[in-house]
Amino acid sequence: MSLNAFRLSLLFCLLVVFSEISAQKPLNPIVDKGPKSKIELIKADSLIGTSGLNSLRTFYGHVRFFHRGVFLNCQKAIHNTGSNNLVAYGNILINQGDTLTITGDTLFYDGDTRIARIQGRKVILTDDDITLVSKKMNYDLNTDVAYYPIPGVINQDSVVLSSNKGYYNTTTKLFNYIGNVEILHPDFVLCTDTLDYDSNTKRADFNSYTTITSADGTLSANEGYYFTDSKKSKFFGRSFMENAEYTLTADTLDFDLEIEEGFGIGHVEFFSKADSLLLNGDYGEKLSSKGFTKISGNTLMRSVSDGDTLFLSAEYIIAYNSIDSVIQKPIDSLFVDTTKNTIDLSKTDTASNVQLEIIVPDSALLINKLPGDSLSAKPKDKNKIEFIIANGNVKIYRDDFQSICDSLNYNLIDSSIVFLGNPMIWSTDNQLEGDTIEVHMVNNKIKTMFLRQNSFVIAQDSAFNFNQIKGRGIVAAFDSLTNIQTVHVDGNGESIYFAMDDANKLIGLNRVECSRMVLNFLNRKVKRISFMGSPESRLIPPNEIGSNQIKLDDFSWEIEKKPTKKQVVGSYFADDIVEMELTPN
Repeated sequence: MSLNAFRLSLLFCLLVVFSEISAQKPLNPIVDKGPKSKIELIKADSLIGTSGLNSLRTFYGHVRFFHRGVFLNCQKAIHNTGSNNLVAYGNILINQGDTLTITGDTLFYDGDTRIARIQGRKVILTDDDITLVSKKMNYDLNTDVAYYPIPGVINQDSVVLSSNKGYYNTTTKLFNYIGNVEILHPDFVLCTDTLDYDSNTKRADFNSYTTITSADGTLSANEGYYFTDSKKSKFFGRSFMENAEYTLTADTLDFDLEIEEGFGIGHVEFFSKADSLLLNGDYGEKLSSKGFTKISGNTLMRSVSDGDTLFLSAEYIIAYNSIDSVIQKPIDSLFVDTTKNTIDLSKTDTASNVQLEIIVPDSALLINKLPGDSLSAKPKDKNKIEFIIANGNVKIYRDDFQSICDSLNYNLIDSSIVFLGNPMIWSTDNQLEGDTIEVHMVNNKIKTMFLRQNSFVIAQDSAFNFNQIKGRGIVAAFDSLTNIQTVHVDGNGESIYFAMDDANKLIGLNRVECSRMVLNFLNRKVKRISFMGSPESRLIPPNEIGSNQIKLDDFSWEIEKKPTKKQVVGSYFADDIVEMELTPN
């Protein structure tokens, strides 16, 4: 083949390839809503024209064009009839239909692509109750989409929205905002980086870090949606809500700021600021109309008071803002007053080194006490949580006491806790049991403990002996170091205590049975016993003490059940949560 023939063949192939490429559709073809047509002049005050295929005509005065349902108005226009476009200046006004208008200073309009580019000191698009203002705007009449590539401001009703750039579909009423997006609403301020907004439904969707601030609080998340009229929201990813009273954090957060109701799913954390109280769990819900917050699934409560943290785990925890929201059944407690109606018939028992006192029975010695009564009542604070219910495999750890039970009620007003369902409490070297146990605290320390029905107190002394007290009802009082000071027994009282001398040497084992009795402790030793009625008491010398005499019926030292801090916190939480400061994430 000759060189010229080769060149012709190569040129032919290139022409074929080029024609095939030219025939392919573009990736994003312009969607035209009708057949192409020429821009039509309606009127003008004067005309300067040229002839030729690409003739230019310049119009002055009240210039008006029409093209495919759109009117284009200006003071000066250069119309290129060959390329079917025009450049217009001065008082630009575009009318589409009955509602859409765009005004500006200059306009370039392509009649074939139907794209209008408007610029000016202030370009304004008005569509019903929506106004979009920028200095530069492109409007595609095929898709009815306006695009502003530089900062713009949108007004609708009383809402003002601004962004670096954005899109507005005049048909669907959908906005796409990009860069430094801010919504100024009379009730809130929304800030984000990208936002899709439906002006029909008032729904704002975002997929970048977003904050919503109002008088009701602040919401923040990386993804979700928010209704600007109803203030309902749903956030995905780590989401955070805060107001003056509390914070709520979760992996998914569905919340209504206006009524303060919603729920969180996944690593939920609720922090009550006034109470220094933190709740964690898998699921949480805040219902202000019912006055409570409920946390469930791997639930942990941490409450700090005077630097001491109470850790509580349960299947679920309910925190009530007002005790009036809780339907309570009164729980009677025993309180024994031994300061009156006593006859001093005491004598010193040299064998036991314990002072015995006979007390004349009197019905006035027992008074009923309801949970609403207070030993250390505090003034009400409307921002504070007043009552907590924990249910299901409840465990408590605090430095001065530990506990297990099926459920409990915690009255934060008078610092009282009622343990229900096989409760057991350990305090220093003491183990306390009863069908129901009620604890009252003063200055954040256990002051009094009421044990009702099948009550049993085991106090291990410094020689590791187990002093034991049983009765129908028991009231135990504690000192500032949470050591037992006195134990009041009412009904079917029995006790075993090991009498020790000052050198901590065993003197004997004292067994006492009496319907009512009071035991006083000093330095973890029984120092005094007071009886009401006719006690049966005997001292067993050390060499006569048998293994069957050192335990009362139903004695069970279950120290292995005493929960540790790590057991209460649980494997669900990170190891360092035990030592962390009580601060929300």
